[in-house]
Amino acid sequence: MSTFSIQYLEAGPHIADLPPQVAAARLRAAFERLPLAMVLIGWQLPDATLQACAEVCEQAGATLYRWQPLLTGDGTFTPHPEWQVIGLNGQPVAGFQQMPEFTFVCPNRPAAANAALDNLDRALTNAPYRGVFLDRIRWPSPAADPGAQFGCFCPDCQRAAAEQDLDLDAARQLLLELLDTPDGPAQIARLLLDAACSAGDALTPLGALMQFRVWSITRFVGRAIQVARAHGLAVGLDGFSPALTPMVGQDLGALDAGADWTKVMTYGHTLAPAGVPFELAALADWLAARGGLSGDDALRLIAQTTGLPLPDTLRALRGEGLSPEALGDEVRHARASGVRMLLAGIELVDIEGITALGDAQIRADVAAFRDHGADGLALSWDLWAIPLGRLDVVRDAWGA
Repeated sequence: MSTFSIQYLEAGPHIADLPPQVAAARLRAAFERLPLAMVLIGWQLPDATLQACAEVCEQAGATLYRWQPLLTGDGTFTPHPEWQVIGLNGQPVAGFQQMPEFTFVCPNRPAAANAALDNLDRALTNAPYRGVFLDRIRWPSPAADPGAQFGCFCPDCQRAAAEQDLDLDAARQLLLELLDTPDGPAQIARLLLDAACSAGDALTPLGALMQFRVWSITRFVGRAIQVARAHGLAVGLDGFSPALTPMVGQDLGALDAGADWTKVMTYGHTLAPAGVPFELAALADWLAARGGLSGDDALRLIAQTTGLPLPDTLRALRGEGLSPEALGDEVRHARASGVRMLLAGIELVDIEGITALGDAQIRADVAAFRDHGADGLALSWDLWAIPLGRLDVVRDAWGA
């Protein structure tokens, strides 16, 4: 039996003025088109809007999940500047376009971790949720500039790393030295995409660093899952697409072991954070600028490292995105990593300069997800902006 989830009402300025009955009607219309099992509803909702949507879910027999950013701000949890991730250059890692919702705190900083978990606990108390969907459970992506954005190297990470027998400062110095060697940027790019590439040579400490980053995220998410379980809630997780998980410290199988299901952000046509073309093209641009390669040669190196059948040129990657074949490979890789109940994330919202979607492409991608073993789909990002006809396309393409 297939499982479909949908994300709804992400925080934004429109939420406060949205009549509860209008929000409920939109959700009801979605249920008329697709057998949704889970609704992942956003944060910062007025109580009346949340209650109206909860009633629609109850009538439809669907589970209402709190959609909760964990390591970034959510309007209630405001990360302190001293909690930010510290990059390879010793400076705080800024959020994408300086946006607070993409500014990450370090899970190894006790004050930051405790504040984020306390905020989660408050959000789940006396609320109509039956589950929680944990988002932003990662390190910030370093793809655009590993020399500045790869982290974390804060004092708390140094202490935690020492307990894991890792000299974090020595690993940092090795990375800084690599940046100034002819082949160093290519070695760093390979490391970010495949931590195992460092095994058995002078880069072995960097493999240990990558493992420490995974350990840090897995440990923190485990604590968040315990908070959710204490409220008697089901747990879903938001994971990067497998080709990108080493960059952000996610081991999908290890994370999934404590959860009920995992969504992988197999966004094959998105030029924004977490979109596979966006992240890979950003890394290729950096590698070309720092490593003396052409952009297309850098992309070929990335394709060889990830094993993905990528387009031949950066222009094609940005313009066409990933093929259904590549997206199917990502589903297989997620399953091979140990994810048990796997939902493939698919973007359905047209945003100028970020997505350019079409029904034929959506049908092909949905079929690839289904045929390569996904248990269902997570429809993204937000039902409020998804053309309702696209739910019909998804339903027919999947055969629901």
